[in-house]
Amino acid sequence: MSEISEGQATSLRRLPWTEGGKTAYLSTDGGSSLLARSADVMEESMLVTAEVDANRATTLAADISASRAELRMAVQYMTRAIADAVEVARLRGERLTIHPEAQEVAEWLRRTLTT
Repeated sequence: MSEISEGQATSLRRLPWTEGGKTAYLSTDGGSSLLARSADVMEESMLVTAEVDANRATTLAADISASRAELRMAVQYMTRAIADAVEVARLRGERLTIHPEAQEVAEWLRRTLTT
């Protein structure tokens, strides 16, 4: 492990995959390493898949002849799409500097909407 000189900004980026079931992190100085680019590609693929799943769910829900099983499948597609989009938003949000007041509002909304 190399030492970090004073003034050299280094942060941990949570990656969109796990290693051995544990959260994976990349130590980064904001550069664009191969691993960082791979994480960016994976995040983008998660969003594309979420969009496809959401469209699939919308199509099923609009079909008046859809069975209960197909509608349940639509709900599964939509919940997976939402979960993936939320995860990407969280990953990207962790890399942003968030104003403390905005963080307080987000926490208040989370508490309010989940209780």
